Amino acid sequence: MNQPNEVVVPAREGRGVYVDEGQMLDIVDLEGRQVGDLIAWFRNDPSEYLSPTHTVSCNASIALGTGSQVFSNRRNPVFTIVRDDVERHDIIVPCCDHERFERDYGLDDHGHCLGNLEQGRDLLGEDFDLAGEMAWNVFMHNRVTDEGGVVTDPAAHEAGATITLRAHEDLVVLLSSCPQDLTPCNDFNPTAMLMRVRDEQPEGRDS
Repeated sequence: MNQPNEVVVPAREGRGVYVDEGQMLDIVDLEGRQVGDLIAWFRNDPSEYLSPTHTVSCNASIALGTGSQVFSNRRNPVFTIVRDDVERHDIIVPCCDHERFERDYGLDDHGHCLGNLEQGRDLLGEDFDLAGEMAWNVFMHNRVTDEGGVVTDPAAHEAGATITLRAHEDLVVLLSSCPQDLTPCNDFNPTAMLMRVRDEQPEGRDS
């Protein structure tokens, strides 16, 4: 695919990239304390896509970090995490959408990750129906309490924090720089992120 090697995802917006099997995708938080909502699907069969719920089932865990795999709705690996500076993510709640801000905050015109992801899809010229439950909330500091509640803590990572994913298939990948500014998830200050697509470096070389 002919595309830039690096794509900046502006604050409160969405962008997309193509990643080939075996390539690395770096997701970088440029300013720190930012969450990115990620959706991916197989280029040769869009009916197969990254599925957070299947990932939980396949891993028997809601935790993800270096060495973890992320799975599709057919239980095939989509990514392996080969570097993770944060090792704290959310994979149990859907991304924010129009209905979230309308229901929870009474806001009819607030930006949301589902809209950002649709923006990224449209900029790529892709045609794929998106749903909030397809999104993996990268760097999001949600935790489950002993009583079963879900609490959102402020993201604590600094500028330059990176997660590197090795693709197991040829993929379309979308990322939203989450616009949520009414909970602590982005430290109340949404900022930009970066996607970098690259070939795997030979062993012994710095990436």
